[in-house]
Amino acid sequence: MKYKGVIFDFNGTLFWDTHLQENSWDRFLEKYGFSFSAEEKKKYIHGINAKDTFEYLFKRELNDAEVYRLTEEKEEIYRAMCLEHGMQLAPGAEQLISFFAKSGVALAIATAAAKNNVDFFIQHFPLLKYFRPEHIIYDDGTMRGKPHPDLFNKAISAIGAKADETLIFEDSHAGVEAAIRSGAGKVIIVNSANAVYNGFSCQQITNFDEVDKTLFV
Repeated sequence: MKYKGVIFDFNGTLFWDTHLQENSWDRFLEKYGFSFSAEEKKKYIHGINAKDTFEYLFKRELNDAEVYRLTEEKEEIYRAMCLEHGMQLAPGAEQLISFFAKSGVALAIATAAAKNNVDFFIQHFPLLKYFRPEHIIYDDGTMRGKPHPDLFNKAISAIGAKADETLIFEDSHAGVEAAIRSGAGKVIIVNSANAVYNGFSCQQITNFDEVDKTLFV
């Protein structure tokens, strides 16, 4: 099987920022008198859209204005940490993306991040060199978050590929589940945080150099 399309999650996959995400959440939660266990972070933060996380935290339904305000409050902390610690794409990522682009493989990003963070990433990474703006799918408030497959389904549709001809790279447990549920032909776990993925039989990598290019050409 030769894959004609590739979809990347972003946070923890193309940008290895799990520690920054967790540290920024810790600082945000402390302000409101909360804390998350490691299990709660895995289940309610990584790969999850902001509305679902905040509604779990505050135990009530939130309107769009509340979600936007809280999201920006937390993400301002996160973006400052990114700039402080430095920003670079994951090991081997740009070389592999360049190979895909030269080989005619259709590319997309499907991220649970909101638009302000996506704009921030576009500013600091060469994403538009390889990805069309309309192929960067993010949480715009109209789709269910991961582990639902909506983000990936939209990305697959955007690049005009069939699901079973698409390969997805993911790092979060919710994201891997969403990728599988999208019907993707192959899912590769990017184990950027030395995590344990019980229940998933997908191939795991720790460097994009490990990807078999013969799957595509």
